[in-house]
Amino acid sequence: MLTCREAKNFETALLIDESAEWTAMVRAGQGIARLLVEDYAEIRPVPEHLRVLALVGKGHNGGDALLACGQLLADYPRAKVDVILAAHADQLRPLTVRALEQVEGRVQIHSISEQSDVVKLTQMLMRVGGYEGFHICIDGLLGMSFKPPLREPVAALIAAVNAFEGIDLRASVDLPSGTGDEVWEGARTFDADFSYATGVVKQPLFAGIADCGRVRYVDLGFFETPQGKELVTEQVVLTDAVLDPVRRLRPAAVDKRSFGHLFIVGGSAFMPGALLMAVKAAVRSGVGLVTAFVPASVAGALSAQVPEAMWIPWPETFHGMLNPRAMSLLLNRIRYATAVLVGPGMGLGRSTELITQQIVKRVDLPILLDADSLCVRAMEVVQKRRVDYAPIVITPHMGEFMRIAKLPEPNNSLEAMLGFSQVYHVVTVLKGANTRISDGKTVMYSTQGGPVLSRGGSGDMLSGIIGGMLAQGNVAVPLAVARGVMLHGLAAQRLARAKGQVAVNTTQILDYLPEVLRG
Repeated sequence: MLTCREAKNFETALLIDESAEWTAMVRAGQGIARLLVEDYAEIRPVPEHLRVLALVGKGHNGGDALLACGQLLADYPRAKVDVILAAHADQLRPLTVRALEQVEGRVQIHSISEQSDVVKLTQMLMRVGGYEGFHICIDGLLGMSFKPPLREPVAALIAAVNAFEGIDLRASVDLPSGTGDEVWEGARTFDADFSYATGVVKQPLFAGIADCGRVRYVDLGFFETPQGKELVTEQVVLTDAVLDPVRRLRPAAVDKRSFGHLFIVGGSAFMPGALLMAVKAAVRSGVGLVTAFVPASVAGALSAQVPEAMWIPWPETFHGMLNPRAMSLLLNRIRYATAVLVGPGMGLGRSTELITQQIVKRVDLPILLDADSLCVRAMEVVQKRRVDYAPIVITPHMGEFMRIAKLPEPNNSLEAMLGFSQVYHVVTVLKGANTRISDGKTVMYSTQGGPVLSRGGSGDMLSGIIGGMLAQGNVAVPLAVARGVMLHGLAAQRLARAKGQVAVNTTQILDYLPEVLRG
């Protein structure tokens, strides 16, 4: 991940002539078109009579948008594409002109003048879109070279399109127009549902989720070059290539113990479902064995639902929580484990704190702390954990992160992630619209998942999958965590594309794990 200025310098050095630039633009257009179709499926199946609106500026982002339209027309011959040119034809850059020539005769071109205002442009949108409007709008007005302020008539066009309700999906090429390294007061940017980062992911995409929407990476092969391979940054964006080793055939001479043994400590009499979801996810993660330590009153009911796991009944307190006095149940068996997950459904309280503290203090294996185990007192023990013990992984959402980091307000900054992970010597998985993973040296971003995960239990599923990856013990802890996060997010996306974002169950994510690993 680079700033816009760094990305521009990198691309200038890499794309040394017009031929290289054109090749990159063609790949960008094709990649954007493919992702548009996939992402639109979260709303409904893509119609044959697809209606597309493209906003085209004079730069290469406009060319990318035009080439994406050309690919959509090739894939959907009955599609209708309207192009609004925000610059005179003689102002277009040569490769943008070339891209326009590629689609001429297949698209309707509309021009705007310096005198165009929001009212006139809204009338144009209503006239061009008609009663039905547009399925997709592609923003290719401005790129990473943008310098504020936003000038007319582009500012008016962005305002009109933002306010126009007849658009199902709004997507930006590389960056939403009006976005850049500089933050300026009264900024107006294109309101994107998706931003398709081409070649290099730019840092402003992660400065705020509201305007940039969900981020997608369009790989143009830049990091297969010598210059790309040598590039080292503090922030990186994960791709599904991180899962490639998991997609290979497993060796023939293995058994269940070859793939680790995850212990899960959690649940309460009043909240058994969170633990159940974590166990179900862990069983499907590829780990060899799963043992769950659960309140005695619910152990029988839960074990009947997941017979693949082993269930250890744990004595309860008066309030239905795990009793800290029964720690020997875990410690007497700990030699069989390769990783431990603590927290799902345990409930907030002193009992949870004491159990978490004892596990952190006495177990030298990789430990994942999730949900109710993420408390200030437990983190104080984490900070003092022996240096020769395996790492601790924590998976807070922002509210939990604020509590354990003692922050007065939400903070998604690079400094907050690196600083916290360094001080507490942990791998932090900060869940959110873009999940951040930090080991104190770098921050890895996962942009997969989306709003389909905005429902109870998705975090429990994530902890079960990460726990299973940790228990397999075949890679460094941060990489195992990254694989778990990506597998969870990609499965959620497959679910949303198949069933939509709304009328689904959290556990349906599990049905799409095989698809992610097999396709």
